[in-house]
Formats: sequence, structure tokens, C-alpha cells
Amino acid sequence: MSVSDAQLIVWMGQKDPRVRTAALELITNSYATDPRILPAVFQAWDDWGPEAAFPDFPLISHLPIPADRVAECLKRAEEMSTGRKLTDRTCRCAGKLVEALSVCEPSLFMAHLDAIEQLKQTSKVFFRVPIVAMRERATALERTSSSLQLDFEDGQPSDIAIALEALVLRGDGSAWIERGFRDWVEESTPTPLAIAVLELASRRALYGHEESLLELMVGDRATIADLASIALVRCRSVHAQKLIAERFASMGRNGQLRSVDIIRRTRLPQSSNLLRYLLPLGVDFVVQDSIRVAEVLLFDFDSLEDWLEALLLADDKSMQRIAYAIPLAYPLAMESVESEWPRIQHLIRTRMGSEMDSQPPAAN
Repeated sequence: MSVSDAQLIVWMGQKDPRVRTAALELITNSYATDPRILPAVFQAWDDWGPEAAFPDFPLISHLPIPADRVAECLKRAEEMSTGRKLTDRTCRCAGKLVEALSVCEPSLFMAHLDAIEQLKQTSKVFFRVPIVAMRERATALERTSSSLQLDFEDGQPSDIAIALEALVLRGDGSAWIERGFRDWVEESTPTPLAIAVLELASRRALYGHEESLLELMVGDRATIADLASIALVRCRSVHAQKLIAERFASMGRNGQLRSVDIIRRTRLPQSSNLLRYLLPLGVDFVVQDSIRVAEVLLFDFDSLEDWLEALLLADDKSMQRIAYAIPLAYPLAMESVESEWPRIQHLIRTRMGSEMDSQPPAAN
């Protein structure tokens, strides 16, 4: 079974900074929405400080913010940015915190817009916070559905995107989503609605549209395929993995690589089994190596021998790219296969070379 969100959240509180960093990286790359993630970040900041708790926090791509934590986010961001330089890591953490809030559902931040705007004026670190667009998104929630639907007839692309989000959030957007996905099939040039639907799917999970997203993911247009890949990760869907299993052998290299990335990032319980099934179907060494690397990052110690085989056979350069995550093997081994830790540690050090030996042992 792949390493779970619950395990990663616990490990975000480990004493070893390498374990904390790797846990945060894996869980945010999965677009996990567990409400315990943000409190775990805050607790680590309180214990070790924003500078040391998660050195790569300003680079994460996703952070779920529960509604009851919005005021605390703003308070912490103000305290962490006041009097600090733009390049200061603590200040950059503050910027990422409010940036993450800005991409949440508008219902979360609409009551705090004045405070966010005031905060934005206090430091350049909040330059990525689009306060004007946030106000427009919040205002759309107060409009009637009939008013919003007029934007699909005569609105600009940005108007259509905002109207679509508002309709979806109130449960009135299904017909427009279906039409947008049809436009991808029927129109030679993507319509504003089609683009808005795909962009919305890349920001929040649109369940039930995995087949349409998979078709876009295996297409030739890289930008579109990348957005569709993100959308499929957002779903974290068993159905999406079944579709990938059915289509994988007929995909080209890019489609296969994106599929492997989706499986790795979703971390579903059977993801590692699926990767082992797909391994011989990879079109070349590059794809097969990406499958082995993905299996390493899933940390399925229920199938320890398969995990160790993937660790030993993955390409050297690939292993160096994921070296940051290997310290997670220690807390996982302590939970599930403690007696095997000496062997696991020996093989890790053998595979990773002196770099792993030079680092301090993981601490509980």
C-alpha cells in the first residue's frame, strides 16, 4: 500500500528536517485536501521556526486552507512579513501562505478581502496575490444564476471563467462543464468555455470527467495535456487509474510519462501494483525508469522486495533527483517493518553512495 496522507501529516512533525521536508513535498504534490495539513505546518513553524521547519515551503504548489484557519493565516502572514526583506525565507513563507489562500474557493476569503488588500500593501512579497480578481470571484457568488449565465453569451474569457466557477460552487454548473468538454471534441479551436472548464478542473477536482481529461492528457498540445494531467491528479480517482491501465499500451512516450506521474502523485492504495503491471508496457527505458522511480516514491513497504528492486534498478541520475525523499524510509520502516531496517538502510546507502552516509541518521 502506498504511503498515506495520514502518515505524511504525522511525519511533518518529525525531528529530522529531511523527513519533514519530504513529507510536505509528497503530500502537497498530491493536491491532498486533508484539513490537518495546515495545522501540521503551523505546528512545525511554532516548534522549529519558518526558516528551518520546511526550507522548501515557498516552492510548494498547493496548500489546502480550512475555513476556520483563514484569520490565523492572515495574522501569521502579517507577523512573518513585517520588517523583513523580500528574500528572507520567513517573509517568502508568508507570501506563499496568502498566495495559497488566493486560489481557494472565494467563499473562504470573501469576508477577509479588505484585510488581504491591506496586507498586500505592506510588503512586495504579496505581489502574486491578485486582489482585483479575488474581488471579482467573490462578487460572482452574490449574483443570480441567470445573471451569471449571460456571461457565457457576451462575456470576456475571464468573465466566463469566473461565472463558471460561481455556478459550479452553487451546484448549477454541470451543463456548462459538459458543454465545455464537448467543445474540446467538436470544435477545431478551443472555445473560451472549453478553456475555462479545463482550467477549473486543474484548480479543483471535477469528478466524473476522467475520460474526457484522459483524452486531453494524451493529446499533442503540451500545455493542454499538462493541465489535464493536473486535473487528473486533483481527482485522485481509482477510475482514472483504471482508464490509464486500459490505454497505457497504446500511448506514446509523453502520454505514458504523464500517466506515470499521475499514478505517482495520486498515491492510491493500489498505485504501486498498477506501476508493476505497467512496467513491461513502457515504450522505452525512459518510461520504464520513470515507473521504477515512481514506485520508490510510493514507499509501499507491504511489497518491500519490489520496492527495494525498484530502488536498486532505477537510473543513477533519477535517484539523485529523488534523494530528498529517501529519508522517509526510516519512519515508515519503524512503523511497518522495523526488523528490516538494517537491510533497508544498507541497501539505501549502497545505492545512494556517500551522500546518504554523510547525512545524520533519521531521528524519531
